[in-house]
Amino acid sequence: MKSRILSLILIITFSYQSKAQTPVKLSTDQFRFIEGPAWDGSEFIYFSDIPAKKVYKYSVTNNTFALAFDNNIDGCNGLMFDQDYNLVVCGFRAGNIARRKVDGTLIETLFTEYKEKRFDNPNEVCIDKKGGIYFTDPTRRNPPFQSKRRVYYITPEGKLTVAAESGFTFPNGILISNDAKHLFVNDSDTHDIYTFNINQTDGTITNKTVFATLTNAKDGEPKSQADGMALDTEGNLYVCSKLTIQIFNKQGTKTGSILFPEQTTNCTFGKPDKKTLFVTATKNLYSVDLTKTGFQHPFDLPE
Repeated sequence: MKSRILSLILIITFSYQSKAQTPVKLSTDQFRFIEGPAWDGSEFIYFSDIPAKKVYKYSVTNNTFALAFDNNIDGCNGLMFDQDYNLVVCGFRAGNIARRKVDGTLIETLFTEYKEKRFDNPNEVCIDKKGGIYFTDPTRRNPPFQSKRRVYYITPEGKLTVAAESGFTFPNGILISNDAKHLFVNDSDTHDIYTFNINQTDGTITNKTVFATLTNAKDGEPKSQADGMALDTEGNLYVCSKLTIQIFNKQGTKTGSILFPEQTTNCTFGKPDKKTLFVTATKNLYSVDLTKTGFQHPFDLPE
């Protein structure tokens, strides 16, 4: 009798988890290649369509899409809100980092080059509690503008520095840990996710360590295509990679995967309770209801 009850509980639990982690397609294939979802804290998920050079917003209340602004110059990729609820934008096409209002009005172009050469393709961005900005700059250009694939840091005072410049061929997803002590960076060309220690005084990073390894290494494709990431409040890391989001606990152990019908590119938690994961996946925006809350905004980080 006990074994039958236990089996029933396991079946119910598995069914609930499967249902809870089923992606819901919110759009109708109207986008070309979308990226950089960012939750504005109240109503909208903003995201970029790189080839279309546009930024859209999705209303979590009305389940509708609208054009936020055209981005013909920058062709933006990664987005993140700063503490003033302005967007920090990776200009993927133009090779810059800029700050814009949510209607697209340019507030300032932060940087366009390093050592008098333009950035290649600024990809993903994250902002620390002090307002410092980390971003990745990979490329498929031949020849590239920059000699190395780097992670950069713009200090709160506005100085551009190199955070890391070795050991990457396509640095992509980047994210600060919940306790603000570590920086996660993945590489689309490898299967490893790395962590660095963050100096709490000046934002510099040291001690590059393999945190976890994506598990799609044996699917015939030598590259993981690792992309955007998100964290929940328990420190679980959600990593976009090919047709999955792979989930790792604080120890770097894989605890699950969420499967998608198209390649995932990035993710963020949204809605007021932050229990929904919003995922950009090539041509469509998806939502995944989760039982744990999550956050990615710097102003949600604990003191």
